[in-house]
Amino acid sequence: MQRINFYDLISQHLRPSGLNQYQLEVLRDPHRFKVLVWHRRAGKTTVSMAHLIMQSQLRVGVYWHVFPTYAEAKEAIWRDPNMLFNIIPEWLIAKKNENELVVQFTNKSILHLKGADQPDTFRGSGPYGVVWDEFQKQKVEAWHIVSKALARNGGWSMFVGTPAGRNHLYDFYLRGQNPKYKQWKSWYMKASQSQLIATDELEREWEERLSDEFYNQEWEVAWLEGIGQVFKGVKEICTAIPKPPDKEHLYVCGVDLAKHEDWTVITVFDRTDNTQVYQERFQRIDWPLQKERIKEISFHYNHAICAVDATGIGDPIVDDLGRMGVAINPIKITEPLNREMIQKLSMWIQQRRLALLPLEETLEEFENFAYKRGHTGKYRYEAPSGKHDDIVISVALAILELNPVINPVFVKQLTPLQLHRQKLIIRETYGSSEEHDWLDGGFDGPI
Repeated sequence: MQRINFYDLISQHLRPSGLNQYQLEVLRDPHRFKVLVWHRRAGKTTVSMAHLIMQSQLRVGVYWHVFPTYAEAKEAIWRDPNMLFNIIPEWLIAKKNENELVVQFTNKSILHLKGADQPDTFRGSGPYGVVWDEFQKQKVEAWHIVSKALARNGGWSMFVGTPAGRNHLYDFYLRGQNPKYKQWKSWYMKASQSQLIATDELEREWEERLSDEFYNQEWEVAWLEGIGQVFKGVKEICTAIPKPPDKEHLYVCGVDLAKHEDWTVITVFDRTDNTQVYQERFQRIDWPLQKERIKEISFHYNHAICAVDATGIGDPIVDDLGRMGVAINPIKITEPLNREMIQKLSMWIQQRRLALLPLEETLEEFENFAYKRGHTGKYRYEAPSGKHDDIVISVALAILELNPVINPVFVKQLTPLQLHRQKLIIRETYGSSEEHDWLDGGFDGPI
């Protein structure tokens, strides 16, 4: 009875909306290991945080909320006014430390926000409960380390996220559906059925989608392979070989500028067949030397035009290069242009309209490059925290000067919400039968 009262207390504290029926069902469930595969903005982080706080009051000890990186934990939980300190009643907090992302409760329990990007730092710790947020993006090694401590102290874990292919989140979801694993339970919920997101909001998300697959993964929680990765088929186009300039050919350079932590990257393409013939990247080099190197490469490849990132620090560099006689196309990369550049590059790779040099650092950057949801709710393209995307941007700048992409003809499709309604209407009219299974479109269920 005390436990249910505490659920009600937390729910009342989270006014004006409180906890919804799906969140309350999860909180009241007695299973030790819980897996939530819910659509975006369904309240996964809120319910997992509420669960963690309540457990910390029932058993004194150390509790963790783990994100893929420390920076994400700080941004998504500590600094978001709608999260940690909106969920915890103020009278439960004894003290807090923003530098270490630690909250100590009045009953001596401790909540620690952590990142899973360095799993070895988890060794030797003994938390009583752990929330794994955005688990699909985490290193599963972190769980393997912590699970041993939980086995010793009888602790629990909650895994929350949306699909990113059939990776470890998918495996854990299946575990929660298998009666053989008696301590596990999993939940699955897509936006077209939950009614948690307003219809006009879902319609807007559909209209602004990066791709059909991406929408179906994020909102319809479809277990699709290869989604999250922006570029598919990169290895297949890494067939180019370095070549000196041909005096009969025209070339273009893509130049992404950097001075300290990131890399300055120069990629050179032959306009004749969109094949990369040269690549150079360097770091921590003074601007005069960088400008000279860009000039040398441009002149060497028949005075190739240079598409240069002129955003921020690039603006004065572009002016200097122009005065040095380099043919320049200055590109100020805005959010819409960045999206356009990356989508064009992605399409060209899939259609094999270019060839790249088979360099290890190129493959790594293209494979790591991903979608990310920004603070405004918009999706953007970028490398994961701690990774680089300088080669990607350099190549994307270069293809702005190459042969144009033929725009494909798009047929307007039903949104998943409209498809779901259509399915319900037909089943109400004609009844349920196998001949209507085509309406499911592959999204009626998690598997």
